[in-house]
Amino acid sequence: MKSKLGFIILAFFIIGINLSAQTFSVDSKDARNQAQFVSDAPFEKIVGVSSGLDATVMINKNNVADKPMGKVKVDIAKIKTGIDLRDEHLRSENWLNAEKFPYAEFKLKSIQNASSNKLSNGQKVKVTLVGDFTVHGVTKEIKVPAVLTYFEENEQTKAKMPGNLLVANAEFSINLSDYGVEIPSMVVGKVNDKVEIDVNFVASDVNAGGMNPCASCNPCGTKQMEGKCNPCSMKKANPCNPCAMKKG
Repeated sequence: MKSKLGFIILAFFIIGINLSAQTFSVDSKDARNQAQFVSDAPFEKIVGVSSGLDATVMINKNNVADKPMGKVKVDIAKIKTGIDLRDEHLRSENWLNAEKFPYAEFKLKSIQNASSNKLSNGQKVKVTLVGDFTVHGVTKEIKVPAVLTYFEENEQTKAKMPGNLLVANAEFSINLSDYGVEIPSMVVGKVNDKVEIDVNFVASDVNAGGMNPCASCNPCGTKQMEGKCNPCSMKKANPCNPCAMKKG
């Protein structure tokens, strides 16, 4: 028994998991968790919204810069711009190619420039999120200005959802050409190469299995969660890493 416990402790040390971290996940069925995309071209302004995104964040609320991890994933096929035909073009092979590259993803690697190292109840903390952003099969490291707000569970927060909550708001921009997306000649002047992205979500530690990122997978319930960015992903290489992802 002692040798088994020693092995577990050694494994935690080797993989570098932050045991002081708290894991938060969104309810992907909640349409209020959204990513908005704005293309402001000379002849047309396009606003696209994708609702019900997936997100998991593992963060130490007493020191946000201490080995944070996380992943936000947006389903390209769910982006709606208000015009069905335009949505079809957006998902097509000539644009974002949703069939081959179904998701836009941001993988958090570190947090910099925090206005406070600690997430205190109800207080907004400005941060810079550093991570890898992937779209159209191309990945680039970017820095994202964001605001994080932590709420301890109370009667008011329970009206939103159970558990302690983490509210995240982030705004950044990308150039489509940097990710291999070419604007078709027929829409030149109607689509801007620069796209503004605004992401907002509310995550709960109840959704993620509580304060222990290695908690029982009962809250997740099914093997379908395996391989996704969640605390119940049990890849042999790193069973406690909420961002352990299968290739493909």
